[in-house]
Order: sequence, then structure tokens, then C-alpha cells
Amino acid sequence: MRTTNTPRRDHEAGGGWRQIGGDVNWSTYGVVLAKEEPDSKQVLLVRIEPWLEHDKHAAVTEGLYAVDEAAFSYRSLASDRHDTVAAMASLDMEVPEYERLGPAEKAAVLASHFGYDQSRSVSRLEEALPAPPDEIAFWHGKKETIDSVADASTEMKRAVLDANFETRLTFGELPDDAALEFALGDAPPELSLEGQDALAFEYATEIAGVSGRTDTVKELTATLRALANAPSPEFLDPDRIGPRTEDAIERWDRRYGDPGDEEEGIAAAAQALASSILSSLGFEWV
Repeated sequence: MRTTNTPRRDHEAGGGWRQIGGDVNWSTYGVVLAKEEPDSKQVLLVRIEPWLEHDKHAAVTEGLYAVDEAAFSYRSLASDRHDTVAAMASLDMEVPEYERLGPAEKAAVLASHFGYDQSRSVSRLEEALPAPPDEIAFWHGKKETIDSVADASTEMKRAVLDANFETRLTFGELPDDAALEFALGDAPPELSLEGQDALAFEYATEIAGVSGRTDTVKELTATLRALANAPSPEFLDPDRIGPRTEDAIERWDRRYGDPGDEEEGIAAAAQALASSILSSLGFEWV
């Protein structure tokens, strides 16, 4: 269920960060968080909005989430102040209705009209939150965790990828550099290969003469191309097979059967591995 980004009318007092605006599905559609600080007589507000909701291109160039912050003194929330009157008028709100709100909700009224003081963009949702997620009271009533917030960031990144780039590709076709660069971000895939995958990887990269690294777009592209284009051993020139390639073929034969099998051989395993790596980045061969 989607809700509008307007202040709640039912004030619930509390000392920590809590949701006062945005959407029940906050990690997808955005949220307004507030913290009341009676000792310092102020309200802190943080608004988090996915760029994808407003500008799909900015979601690639700026970061996944826009974060706006503001602080309002309790004194600035008085209903007879000029700014407060203007903010109420913009929401068609009467003074009695405004007075029933708590400090956080009153601050949200002013922010909805005058905006926020500070803005930044981040690509990880946990970096946008003003406190650990399990210490924030969200409307859905569930405890968020670092893992659930990280998963939400991953889902958002996939959504942005789909919105801006071609992600369904013909088998063997690789994404363009811009798509791969966005998909990689600052966390390239970590390849922890075992069994058939490890042997197929060794075979394909040795034949192609590439490092097999995935840290940069250039390295990832070379590795994916080597895996996707790995030839069956039967098509290799026996006189040009190096000792490492020959060893990989022999080990496959001993452990897994015919290395030249069209569906279960070493080349087929290399191609399946390339597809798996692409899938982990948000792309699909069809």
C-alpha cells in the first residue's frame, strides 16, 4: 500500500527515531523520519527518497537515494509564526488541527512547505538512515536489520539497472560498459569457485589468456567473454594446447567424465558460470 508524503495526524511520543511520513513500503517508495529532542528543544527530520521515483537517470549518476535533513527548534513551530501560518495554508490546515500535532509532525508541516536544509545522495540505504535500522520505529511495525536494509538496497539497484539499461541479452552478448560499471559499483563480484566451476574457470581463462579478475569493467568483460566463448576441447589444436590447459582437461576427464560433452562438458560448465556471474549482477541471457 502506498501512502502520501504528508504528516501523520496521530502523534505518538517517543525518544528515538520514528517514521512520520512517506510510505509503509518505505525502502521502495521513501520515508520521513523524525526524532524529538526535548532537552535541546528541537526536532530532527530526515527524508529519504529513491531517485528512481523522480529521475531514473539520476539514480545512476547521483546515487540510489536522495537524503534531505533539517532541524526545527520548538520555538519555530508556534502556530502564530508567519512561516507556520504559510505552511498550514499550503496544506489547507486549520490551527486547531495543527495544534493537535506533536513537535515532529509540526516540523514535518514546515518542511513540506519550506523544504530541507541539507541534501546528499547515497547508494546504500543503510548510509541514509540516521540510526541503526533496528532502533527506528517504522509504520509497518517490524524490526528492520542491517541485512534487510542491505537486501532492499540490492533490490533498488536491480530496479534502477532495469530502468536504465538493457538487462535481457542474447546468449553470449555482454552488457555495455556503462551498464557493467553501474552493476559493479564499489563491490565487484567475489568468485569463490569449487569443483566443476573452478576447473571450467581455469580452463576458459587459460585458453583466452586472461587473468580471470572481475575488479574492473575491462577485467570483468574479458573474463565473461573467455567463459562464454570457451571452446570444447575437441576443437582445440592438439599442437597448441599448453600444459595447464591439458592438465585441466585431464582432471575434468578423471572427475566428471567426457570434457567434450555438449551439455555437461567443461566448455558447457564455463558458459553456465558466465551466465551465473551475469545473473548475480542483474543481467540475464535469454
